[in-house]
Amino acid sequence: MTLGQRIQELRKGLGLSQEELGERMGVSRQAISKWEGDQTIPELDNLIALSRLFGLTVGQLLGVEQPVPTPPAAPAKMPRRMKLLMSGMGAVLAVLSVMTGLLWSQLQALDRRTVLDEAYVNCYNKELFQTAECQLSGVDYGSPWYEGGQDLALEFTLRPVQQFKGWSVLGYTAEIQGRAAPWWLEPGGQPEDGDPPPRTEHLAADPKTGKAVLTLSGYRGESATVWAILREDSTGRKLETGVVFTATPEIEPSTLALTAIHVEADPAPDALIPKSIALALPDPRFEK
Repeated sequence: MTLGQRIQELRKGLGLSQEELGERMGVSRQAISKWEGDQTIPELDNLIALSRLFGLTVGQLLGVEQPVPTPPAAPAKMPRRMKLLMSGMGAVLAVLSVMTGLLWSQLQALDRRTVLDEAYVNCYNKELFQTAECQLSGVDYGSPWYEGGQDLALEFTLRPVQQFKGWSVLGYTAEIQGRAAPWWLEPGGQPEDGDPPPRTEHLAADPKTGKAVLTLSGYRGESATVWAILREDSTGRKLETGVVFTATPEIEPSTLALTAIHVEADPAPDALIPKSIALALPDPRFEK
């Protein structure tokens, strides 16, 4: 850095214009401009005046001597009384933080207990699901039902109404009722006394979509009755609905051919549900 550049930088550091610096030095603005442009060099008395103004030695101003670094100021010591006060305040804040956390956890536990102790009431003829669908696949119609050469898949989809916010479909319970085989297929050609006892299957549902699939392998004209199980995500409490889906085969009496499978979906099954939700559900008796 040249002398002129150094004078310019120091002048700007003091917030002075060339004219103001000239007034302090007793010279014209043009003289200051020539110094800063390295067109002329200040005389000795002007160098001494500049160094005093900028708080430097002449050697430092000329750049032949390094500025003496200013030692960092020692941090002020905190009075003992202030230290004790700050320490006491820190302890108080720590205690308050712990107490606040305990109080918050107790309030959450109380709210959870209040929810878990909520009474359940019977709900009739009110829609619990805004979506209740069943898709069939895997069976071709026209063959005798007892041949059992195909697998029937029933895909269930349920989505609760908005009053069940925070609840999801946990799964399904399916009761499957089989049919007694035709008498001529039984040993000795004697008919069975009745249909075989029903069996039960439990299906886990996708927590995001409420979907689950019931597969009836080697379908032989079984009927299926399906209930839904819901769970509240925050508390884990559950409820089971009444029948939501029924699947019933249609069989031609003369040929015993499977001609159709009828599925009925009921989005408003009977159920025992929390009282707060039952009161929030719209009453169909007052709907237009």
